[in-house]
Amino acid sequence: MKKMKIFAALGVTALLLSWMGATHLSADEKPLKGIPLVWSPTEDVRSFKAVDLSVYKDVRFFVKPFNDLRKKPEEIGVNIERRHFPEDMPVTTRDDVSQWLTYHFIKALSDFDIQVSKEKTPWTLEGEIVKFFVVEKNAYKAEVALKMRLLGKNNEVLWEDMIRGEATRVGKSYFDLNYYESLSDAVLFAVHSLLNNPTFQQALKKGQSGLKTHRAPVEVSTFRS
Repeated sequence: MKKMKIFAALGVTALLLSWMGATHLSADEKPLKGIPLVWSPTEDVRSFKAVDLSVYKDVRFFVKPFNDLRKKPEEIGVNIERRHFPEDMPVTTRDDVSQWLTYHFIKALSDFDIQVSKEKTPWTLEGEIVKFFVVEKNAYKAEVALKMRLLGKNNEVLWEDMIRGEATRVGKSYFDLNYYESLSDAVLFAVHSLLNNPTFQQALKKGQSGLKTHRAPVEVSTFRS
C-alpha cells in the first residue's frame, strides 16, 4: 500500500514538473505563427499634423514594389514579457510583407491627399524594408523603418533617406489584433514622416524647377516680308 502511494506521489510530481516546464497556453492564447497580415489602424490621418500640400500640387508619384531587406521576413513581432509564458513568444506571418506594405503605403499616400499613379511618372518612389516589427513587453511598441529614394525622370536619385514610423499601444497580452493595430499605425506615421520631411520637400521643389527649366523651348517662326 505504501509503495502504491509512493508511486502515485512520484507520478503526480512528474506531471507537475512536466506542466511547469512546458509552455501552457489558454484557449485564446494560441501561438501567433503564420498569421495573416491585417490592416487595422487606430489612428485617423485627419488627426495628424497638417501636410503642406502645396509642395505636392503638381506631383503624381509612381511607387515601385518595396524590397524586403530583413533577414527573416516572416518575423513581425515578439512577446518578451514572460508573464504567461516561460520563454519569448514569436509572432510570424505567412503573408508577403513587402507586397502588403507597398499596397498600404500607397493607400496611405492617397489618404493624405497625395496623388499616386499606377503608371510611370517623372516622380518615382522606391523603398527597402529595414524594419517591420513589434516588441511586446509592458506595451506594444511597433517600428517601421524604410530606406526611401526619390527618383527623377531619368531614374536619377534626387533624394535618399531613412524614414521611420513608431506606434505604442497598451492591450491584451499576446493578442494578434494589437499587433495589427501597432504595425498599421506605424505605417501611417512613416508615411506622414516622409511627407513632412524638409529635405524630401526640397528635393521635390528642386526637381520641379528642373523640369520647368528643361522643357523644350517653343519654336518661333520668323517671316520676312
